[in-house]
Amino acid sequence: MVVIATIDSTLRIDLQQSLTDKGDLFLLLKEGENIVDSVFRHHPSLVILDLYLTHPSGIETLRQLRTEGYKGKIVMLGGQSSQSLAPEATRLGAWQIVGRPFNAGQVLGAAGTTH
Repeated sequence: MVVIATIDSTLRIDLQQSLTDKGDLFLLLKEGENIVDSVFRHHPSLVILDLYLTHPSGIETLRQLRTEGYKGKIVMLGGQSSQSLAPEATRLGAWQIVGRPFNAGQVLGAAGTTH
């Protein structure tokens, strides 16, 4: 299972299509949904998490997931303005940080998931 939490609606649609085509289970979350609770409820092997999330931020969500014991892969979605957060995301155990612009193939490839 893959949990996807991004503000990028185009990427969300692309990931949904790619994962559906592969037959993978996934959960799409929107801004403001409780990502941490969803991760611990569904036990995904991969979380795709946007650094641009707010309330809480992507980095705070990453921190909370690791603090509460989530051991799976987390791929962070970043961009130019999030470069200053990359060292913190890496320290907190992000598997990979993918910069914008990106597509579903790049994001799933960064996670080691074939596209």
